[in-house]
Amino acid sequence: MEIYTNSSSPVVHQIFWQGAASDVDSTLPSVKIYDITQDPTVSPAINPSTILTTLTAIKDETNVGLYYVNVPYSLTATNRTLKFRWEYVVGSTSVAKEHLVFVVTPYTDLTQSSQELGLSIDNTDPNYVSYKELQMAEKYARKVIEDYTGQEFTLSDDTFIVYGSGSDVLPLPYKINSLHSLYANDILLVDNLNNVNNWNYTTQISETGFGIRVNRASMLDNTVYTANGMVPPSINDTYYGVFQNNVAYKVYGRFGWDRVPDNVELACIELMKDYFSKDKLWRNKYIKNIQTFDWQFEYDGGATKGTGNLYADQLLAPYIISSMVVV
Repeated sequence: MEIYTNSSSPVVHQIFWQGAASDVDSTLPSVKIYDITQDPTVSPAINPSTILTTLTAIKDETNVGLYYVNVPYSLTATNRTLKFRWEYVVGSTSVAKEHLVFVVTPYTDLTQSSQELGLSIDNTDPNYVSYKELQMAEKYARKVIEDYTGQEFTLSDDTFIVYGSGSDVLPLPYKINSLHSLYANDILLVDNLNNVNNWNYTTQISETGFGIRVNRASMLDNTVYTANGMVPPSINDTYYGVFQNNVAYKVYGRFGWDRVPDNVELACIELMKDYFSKDKLWRNKYIKNIQTFDWQFEYDGGATKGTGNLYADQLLAPYIISSMVVV
């Protein structure tokens, strides 16, 4: 399941025993939480077997066998993957169940988006929708946006192998926010996490964010080393000044966006509107033509392409990775 960053959301677990919902024998379930994200920027690294916290579940008052815990706010500061281990006794048997909880960044604030959509979370309002329904609409819009653009508008750590082309820029398949380490044919060049630089020059993120650029201004060649009585680094002889043609570079970094762009947020709200629209069911069934005695309509061919929403497509067009140019 998903919960949002910077929130304290409930995570539920329902117990089924011998084919029916069942309450625990006596003691409330114990819930152990682990971080299995393996964030390389955290030192010392968090062991995925280390328990972050242990919570006591709360019994739902109206549903048999349903228990929940509220995730501590401190555990939702960033995108991460948490493992929940529920331990309890039911039917005189000790049971342990595990599931993953993904802490994600929404592409729009649900309170603001509900106002934009003319919806209300007040259950006495005729336009009432539950908070859960708003979450489902945002998730639907987010997944459509990610599928259409080919990228995620959050931050996450990843590794990519790319090949040089003999220029001072190494193009990357996704937008990079910060470089952790860089290897050339498995030779370590840069390790920013540990302040290691085996090159005689520095690198920087390109203007578009879709590449790593060599900073030639700070470069020293072998002549400078020799003139100062130093032994030139042997790596200069093979990897000097440029990203060499056909050399495999392993880029480990934090990729994505540190904030959701305005156009992406607007597209998210627009697609949430589609989620709540009455014709969503028809579109999902690929219905092209509907006709009665009094009227008929037929979808444009573009309705099954892109996001299915022309305005959202226009908002997202600059963010489609295949149309990006790395400079």
